[in-house]
Amino acid sequence: MSHPRKRRIQRVLALSTAALLSVSLFGCASNDVGHGGAGAADQRRFSALTVGHDVTEDVSAGKKKSKAPVVWAHRGASKIAPEETRAAYEQALKDGADVLEGDVAQTKDGVLIIIHDDTLSRTTNVEEVFPDRSPWNVRDFTLAEIKQLDAGSWWDDSYAGEKILTLREWIAFDNGRAGLAPELKRPEVYPGIVENFAREMRHWGYTSGNLKAKNGAPMIWVQSFSEQALKDFGALLPDVPVFALVSGYTYINGTDEVLADVATWADAIAGNPALSRASQVSRAKAFGLTVIGEVEDSPELIEATVNQGYDVVFTDVPDVAKAQLSGKNPLPHRGAVVIDTVLYDPAGDDIAAEGGEYVALRNTSNRAVDLSGYTVRDFSNNVLSVGNGAVIEPGSRYFIYVGPGTDRADAHFNGRTAGVFNNTVTDHAFLYNGKGIVDIYSYIA
Repeated sequence: MSHPRKRRIQRVLALSTAALLSVSLFGCASNDVGHGGAGAADQRRFSALTVGHDVTEDVSAGKKKSKAPVVWAHRGASKIAPEETRAAYEQALKDGADVLEGDVAQTKDGVLIIIHDDTLSRTTNVEEVFPDRSPWNVRDFTLAEIKQLDAGSWWDDSYAGEKILTLREWIAFDNGRAGLAPELKRPEVYPGIVENFAREMRHWGYTSGNLKAKNGAPMIWVQSFSEQALKDFGALLPDVPVFALVSGYTYINGTDEVLADVATWADAIAGNPALSRASQVSRAKAFGLTVIGEVEDSPELIEATVNQGYDVVFTDVPDVAKAQLSGKNPLPHRGAVVIDTVLYDPAGDDIAAEGGEYVALRNTSNRAVDLSGYTVRDFSNNVLSVGNGAVIEPGSRYFIYVGPGTDRADAHFNGRTAGVFNNTVTDHAFLYNGKGIVDIYSYIA
């Protein structure tokens, strides 16, 4: 039997014709993203109205698929628990995630572990345990040293003692309950990681795209930003599906020639539902490619992902995604206080005294609300406090500034020395109270 990717290569020319027909039917003569930048004067919440035009026009030529997308849990339930820990993955399974996603790095002694960053600083107490080992790169530490670190307290003291997982521990923990989507980090940083990872896949029997998890999801997807890593891995295990990540979404925005080429060595590409159009998703599918959404967390963007026809909803909040897909309330803890605005790119300094970046909350009720216990996190999990004893007046706004300043009745200043909000792509802000996430705000930078 011929290999699935080889069979797809044989169909690329025929599919190119189908892709052109699809583009014609959807009335799209250009592959450009077709969006305007949102500067400091135009920082609107991404809402259903934002995507309504594209969804209506692009999908009107055909029926929207009834099959719900697969939900991938990005680093686990990583807005509920510390990312890529057992706690985050356990929560993701509890929340109904179809697939668990994690990043694969390699220790000094050649052990594959699950961690996103090249350094240990952001998500562990490595600077306290090994103060003289700056810059604390993962590749400079043995597994025994890494296992001494606390990977949970940075998120919250209740997660103290969580450990970085090895790849084998991650796979054993999952035990086939959900699919897995490991991302290979850069081979130039971790020499031999591709071959090491392929050996692990053989060890677990994960050598075919036909394998299914107990929940029915595909058992294994391998992803990477390194085209060469995916090609090298494909040469070792050609039957395992691979997902090509790329900055700037150049594949989904590319020409037919670009899509035809990527389809010869990859099985899936990414798009950003906040920026893409349904016709672009359909065109990529015509080349036999699975289309996976960029990480999106707000109910509005999850709905846009579905409406544009993506195959996968990639999210930090699988409970929100599953609820949105099933027609349930995606934010059951939402109350009177919501995120009104994020000023992510102010004029001047991002952390100017008495100004700069802020999150504005809005009280939608006719009564004052005590904000004790409320916090805000950005996509990178920087925490902004709301201020001790803060109260938001009826129908009014309350401002949470990133930088320094003097607190007032309607504002709290966090005193940070660097901005936290992304100015170049879609980003999110998350509002928490003592019960959980009460609002998620997405914006287009």
